[in-house]
Amino acid sequence: MKKFVVSEKCIACGNCLLETKLLKEDAEGKAVPANGGYISDDFLAKAKEIVAACPVQALSIAEGEGADLSKLPEKLQNALAKLSVPKVTREDVKMHAQDYRMTCSYPQGEYRYDYSSESRAMSAAENEFDRICYSQYKKLILEVFVQYKEDKLRKFYTFDESGFWGQINKQYADVLQEFAGAAAAGGIKLPADFKEFAVFPGGSANEKDSVLAYMLNVRLKEFEDRGCEDVMRELRDIPHTSRSDYRTDMDYDDMEVYAGTSFFGNDKYEDKYCYKDVYKACEEFMGDLKNAINYVDYDSQVFDSIDTALKDYKERVQKEIAKKVALLSKAVANSKVALLK
Repeated sequence: MKKFVVSEKCIACGNCLLETKLLKEDAEGKAVPANGGYISDDFLAKAKEIVAACPVQALSIAEGEGADLSKLPEKLQNALAKLSVPKVTREDVKMHAQDYRMTCSYPQGEYRYDYSSESRAMSAAENEFDRICYSQYKKLILEVFVQYKEDKLRKFYTFDESGFWGQINKQYADVLQEFAGAAAAGGIKLPADFKEFAVFPGGSANEKDSVLAYMLNVRLKEFEDRGCEDVMRELRDIPHTSRSDYRTDMDYDDMEVYAGTSFFGNDKYEDKYCYKDVYKACEEFMGDLKNAINYVDYDSQVFDSIDTALKDYKERVQKEIAKKVALLSKAVANSKVALLK
């Protein structure tokens, strides 16, 4: 059995694509074989004309895998067996809190000379720090976990070609497409869904029904329920992380402020104080908070869920491979029976 071969000489002129559906356009506009590019006997003469018409001699015809149709199932089995499910390690889902942002409101009231003493200004600074940052630890922690979920976990419960499972499925589907083309060129009829490979952990391609999505979301919900307190417990083990400790990152300033006139009409002045550098304290706290998040062993719990899903997925892949090989074997056998008749 013959098939189209396209070399690197292709200049994406598109002429051959207009002549046959056995060739298709790739992302760069160049021609590539579609479904293996297998050529049936009755199309061989036309295929030779298409090859001869290529302006840069980028097309040729070669012997395809399906020359001996009886060996197609065995070759399919071998081709699918060469593919493998990528390993997922703990490092792949490890939490690196420093990779994610924490955001708090910008401090209000800085550089307002409203305080009668240094201590009052610094107390006001500490209160502002608590209002916009220290008391908002739950929001800050969850902000990191939302980003972590999007960055490290979403691909595992996204069920299209962009997700972890979809990318693997596509590799299997590409092989099935090629063998479906070889079978069709040899007059072998296969079910329309033979080329599809849609295997997912738990057996569902629907996120809301997915066992993996459920497990990951349960893990995340469990952490949201108790994780903030776990992080704060870790934070307390880090030296100098009580609210008052962050006063050392804040500062104050003083100046003489006009205070009216005296009984005798003389101008009066008094020292007034302001606070500043509250956001510097916020940055220090958020850095300590990220360190505390890293100390909580959340990612290993997530990995256990993914590892369980991987084992299930691999079993389902093997069953689907066996199913596809059996379908092709049956179709080949039926074609032989038809020829005998």
